[in-house]
Amino acid sequence: MLGTGLAGVVDAFSFLRYKVFVGIQTGNVAFIGMGLAGHLPAWPSALASIIAFGLGGLLGAGLRRFPTVGPLRPPGWELLAMLALLVLWGLVDQSRDSGRDSLTERTVLTALCAFPVGILGGLVTRTFGVQTATSFQTGTVLRTTRGLADWIFERGDTSSARRIAGLGLLCLASYAIGGYVGAASEQRPMVTYAITWAVIVVMLLLALLKRPQHTP
Repeated sequence: MLGTGLAGVVDAFSFLRYKVFVGIQTGNVAFIGMGLAGHLPAWPSALASIIAFGLGGLLGAGLRRFPTVGPLRPPGWELLAMLALLVLWGLVDQSRDSGRDSLTERTVLTALCAFPVGILGGLVTRTFGVQTATSFQTGTVLRTTRGLADWIFERGDTSSARRIAGLGLLCLASYAIGGYVGAASEQRPMVTYAITWAVIVVMLLLALLKRPQHTP
């Protein structure tokens, strides 16, 4: 819930502020095509988001191999890296006065925000065993409807179907709420920064309190 809500916050914020997404890479691929056709001048920011998101996922995969150091164990490394990167993004964004007037600045800021979101995407699906991506809500909708169909029409034990349907609905609601928060706070970016940092801190504390079950 926290991870998906966070993705909704930064996706809405980045779309309004930088004109591209930092999590919905399907949209960014379409933006690149639109830009090449001369309809979206901000398409370099979409390309930067895709690259940074992919590098974030790569870093997340590598961090999971780090050894346990005291209480800091997976997913602690990923969350700590995300917190550091989101703090850096917020400081740079604030110092550049949002970068609205420069495509170069928007591109750099988009990449800075997409990098930790890429870590988040891999973190949620692999470390927490949640079968949904934080930003790919099309897939969430399909999995949710499949779970609902199995729950309604299948006979016997439907606990798995109920879990899939319930988790999907929770993720969709969390992403929508996050989108509302990101859009509502776009004019007050310090609020967005504080929310994203606070969510990561809460996730880190939860990870430290209980060792998560790792999935292959």
